[in-house]
Amino acid sequence: MKIIDFSKSYMSWFGTGVMSSVSRILLDGVCTLINSHGKKDVFYLTAPCRSEYTHSDGQLIVMPNYDFRCIFGTKEYKIFRNHWVSNPDYLDDPGLDTTGGRILEESGLHNTKWDDVKLDINYFDNTKELTNKQSVADSTLDNSILVGQTELINEKTQQKAILEYPIKTMNVIKAVPRFQVDTGPILVPNFDSNKKLKVDSLDIAHIVYNLFDRGEYISRKPVQIANTDDGPLSVTDYSVLVEYVGINRLYAVI
Repeated sequence: MKIIDFSKSYMSWFGTGVMSSVSRILLDGVCTLINSHGKKDVFYLTAPCRSEYTHSDGQLIVMPNYDFRCIFGTKEYKIFRNHWVSNPDYLDDPGLDTTGGRILEESGLHNTKWDDVKLDINYFDNTKELTNKQSVADSTLDNSILVGQTELINEKTQQKAILEYPIKTMNVIKAVPRFQVDTGPILVPNFDSNKKLKVDSLDIAHIVYNLFDRGEYISRKPVQIANTDDGPLSVTDYSVLVEYVGINRLYAVI
């Protein structure tokens, strides 16, 4: 099985026009959706960045600022803009451009927004699966690069999702042995979604597990924090806890 080298895998978009900017962004995770007939759709989560005035000769950081990240498939995209609050109309308009503005979640097709989108996925030459707790602890303490995969299935529809992600935080006790993955952000499926675009059936989450057959993830969703004269005020943060039964696999680079 080929395991992704996330440190060398990128999404690049190419804007329109001669003077348009090219943005190359590192990848944080992958989700492969597999329907009941075996058809696969692969989506990639980019690393976050901050809202900016790209190539400006003046101020570079947009204020009020917001977190910016995307999901890309072979044809579809989704942009997440995480403002200081989830009601950006409370703030001054942060500006509108190709990838900016007040729209918290924007999805569509690549060809309606960019000249081209390129996904450069690289793989490790040699890896080994860690099939027991002792091998996980040993590889962690050896400072091996670790990559995780989680396989989920919807029993009703027989849809599957395979999540792949770099392990950024690992906790181990060698003597017992025990391990606990705590990593993210990753992409997780919403099997109950009936949205037209498949990219809209994905959520951003962090995942935690210490067994190979189950775990938990916490999805990023709006959370109400106050009531005002104009209505509820909310922020977007990791707030919805999901317990899952599935298959967790861990790989070490050798």
